Amino acid sequence: MTLGFHVTTLGCKLNQFDSAELSGRLRGAVTGVADPAAARLIIVNTCTVTAGADADARQVLRRRRRESPEALIVATGCYAERDPQALAALPEVDLVLRREDRPRAAVLILDRLRERFPAALADGCAEREAAAALPDFGERSRAFLRVQEGCDLVCSYCIIPSVRGASRSVPPEEVQSRFHHLLEAGFREIVLTGVNTGDYGRDLTPRLSLVSLLERLAGLDGDFRIRLNSVEPRRVTPRLIDLLASEPRLARHLQVPLQSGSDVVLRAMRRNYRVADYRAVIDALRARVPDIGVGADVITGFPTEGPEEFDQTRHVLSSCGVSYLHVFTYSPRPGTPAAELAPASASCEVKRRTEVLRSLGRELTETFVRSQIGRVSRALVLAGRRDDGRARALTSNFIEVALDGEPAANTWRDVTIQGLDGGIPRAA
Repeated sequence: MTLGFHVTTLGCKLNQFDSAELSGRLRGAVTGVADPAAARLIIVNTCTVTAGADADARQVLRRRRRESPEALIVATGCYAERDPQALAALPEVDLVLRREDRPRAAVLILDRLRERFPAALADGCAEREAAAALPDFGERSRAFLRVQEGCDLVCSYCIIPSVRGASRSVPPEEVQSRFHHLLEAGFREIVLTGVNTGDYGRDLTPRLSLVSLLERLAGLDGDFRIRLNSVEPRRVTPRLIDLLASEPRLARHLQVPLQSGSDVVLRAMRRNYRVADYRAVIDALRARVPDIGVGADVITGFPTEGPEEFDQTRHVLSSCGVSYLHVFTYSPRPGTPAAELAPASASCEVKRRTEVLRSLGRELTETFVRSQIGRVSRALVLAGRRDDGRARALTSNFIEVALDGEPAANTWRDVTIQGLDGGIPRAA
């Protein structure tokens, strides 16, 4: 019997990297499968950013057990850090793995799998697979690379610092080695990820910076593109903006969390900037990198957000020059200071606000795409096709365009954005 494994990843890009890393270490002993029902090993990499995320994880675990009653089910991720006993008590869960188990995770899983399916798993394979392996991103053209872990911020709504720990940076030599291996494996775009990526290097000796790491990686040989994930407003420095403007290997795209456009709410959130600071950052990005795609995270329904604070947020987002919105509805996270605050608005009103901002996000993205019509952009053809059969390609400034024809995945194309077709950017 060939044992198949399936991984379900909930939450952030850092979780996606963690899942790919673990999959890479397992793939010599077991085979990845797309259908959970065909798997005899199921891994659920959980998120715990809100109470709702916990509920989603439990729901996925129950579903996976129904789909594959005989499988070994492993729970890992941030929920496993915050409350491993609660996860272990679930009847669907056979094994809980925490961050401290990460170096030996493949061994621990394969040992348990051998106990359940002794005839299907050869002795000694766990030890062989314990060695570091290339993360398994499937057929994707883009890879994620963790460069930083943990967070030193004290946002009142966030549990992540307590489950991911203090900010820790991967040494630059190790980042460079892993980056090089990903290039050798054929990846053309590598996304640097972390909980608070902008804090990279501040804990190292000698002290380094995210910019110094980017300069080091951009100097390597190869035909590739580097993309950053989210960077906190105070870490979008003049040096980083200059590098975004001058380094062709660095994607013209940045996610800069706003969370709220009200200083009253930002103060209650314990964010370390105010609206004027945020506007200054976006203005500086637009001035130096006019075609940059700027994303913003925003939370609706924080306990101190009333109608006036929401209107301020909507106005800031409409006018500050962002291109994409990631809108989240606030959900109390027990154990955080914000969870003790009484909500200022009814849940139905918060739901309405979320829909208003998501609609605004679609408008902002459409406006940004239309501003790029007629421009030639270098785009990476992505693996997989759209539902309508057309190919997909991703530009430097994070516009996913639809292409006709049969362009090969993982190749570069100079594309000209022609317009929107049913809301989908079309290019030739």
